[in-house]
Amino acid sequence: MRNFGIFSALLLIVTIGCAVTYKQPMTTAPIIAEALHFPKDQIFKVARQILVAEGYQISSADELSGTISTAPRNLRVTPEQADCGKTMGLDYLKDNRTTTRVAIGVIVDKGTITVKANIEGEYGLGDVLQNITLSCVSTGVLEKDILTKIKDVVGGS
Repeated sequence: MRNFGIFSALLLIVTIGCAVTYKQPMTTAPIIAEALHFPKDQIFKVARQILVAEGYQISSADELSGTISTAPRNLRVTPEQADCGKTMGLDYLKDNRTTTRVAIGVIVDKGTITVKANIEGEYGLGDVLQNITLSCVSTGVLEKDILTKIKDVVGGS
């Protein structure tokens, strides 16, 4: 029983140590926007179709304002796609205990389309009470991928 108490205390110290050494990302997310010389309604329709085809669930879509928002979806992002911070110099996204969820927002306005990824991260240590919420910043890779797919379909139709 005494060994269990010592083990629990050591586990608590390690957990607190990981949380204390968490270094949030210092970068800012890039703005991914591009001019598309096609009708707004056509771009809007294609953007919705691409998002659904990519596995996102549309939570709101307002054609008048030109905005589309998706619900967060479980998606394992890589260090190339996002920065969720580091602990002791190690990237959280390289650890299998890190989970991420991604939501996408699209704004279509006057021939311009803007794509924004919102990434939520959580580092799981085994017990829900010990999990660490991570501040994640997109590097623009996810947004560029969605934008390229939209451009390919709009340009080809």
